[in-house]
Amino acid sequence: MVSWARLACSEATTWSEGDVVVSVLDIKLDRSFDVFDSDRDGRLEKSDVIGLSDRLAESLGVAPAVVAGLRGSLEDLWDAVFQRMDKNDDGAVDRQEFRAAFRARIVTDQNRIWERIRNMSNAWTELGDRDGDGMLSREEYTSLLHGMFRLPRETFDEAFNQLDVDGDGQLSRDEISSAMKEYYTSDNYSARGNQFFGRL
Repeated sequence: MVSWARLACSEATTWSEGDVVVSVLDIKLDRSFDVFDSDRDGRLEKSDVIGLSDRLAESLGVAPAVVAGLRGSLEDLWDAVFQRMDKNDDGAVDRQEFRAAFRARIVTDQNRIWERIRNMSNAWTELGDRDGDGMLSREEYTSLLHGMFRLPRETFDEAFNQLDVDGDGQLSRDEISSAMKEYYTSDNYSARGNQFFGRL
C-alpha cells in the first residue's frame, strides 16, 4: 500500500514521496487499487475483483447465491474494463497500468465505465440495505464496506460523516453515486467524495 506525504492544500493538491510528486486523483486511484487488490500482492487479477463478493457473503453470513448480482457486476467490470488495462498481457494489472488507464477511461467514459461502476455500487448497496428502505444507515454502510474491503470500520465511520451531504444519518443511492464519481474524477483535495475509502 502506497503512503504519501501532503505538500499543500489547495483546489488541486499535490503529494510527494521522495522525489515523486502526484496529484490527489493519483493518490485516490492508488487507494482504489489497494482495496481491489484482495491478496495485496501488487497485481490486480480477476480473482481479486470477483473475490470481493465472496468476502461480502462471508461477512454478511449469506450463501454465495445471495451476492450473485454483485459478483456478476464485478465480473463485468473486470472483463470490460480492468482486463483491458493489462497492456503487457501478463494476466494482471499493475499499479501503473491501473492509474494511467483509469484516468483515460474516466475522461472518455470508455467501455461505459460509469455504467459498470454504478451497477457495482447499486448491487452492493442493495445487499447492505438490510431494512429495505432504499438507504444505507451508518451501521449498514460501515458493515458493508468493512465486509467487502476488510478495512477498519473506523475508516468508513469517518467517511460516512463526510458523505452524508444532507445530514439525515443515511446515505441514498444518489449520494453514494455522487461520492463515487467525485472520488474517481476530482483533483480537489476538499471534495467530499475523496473520503469514500477513508481519509486520504
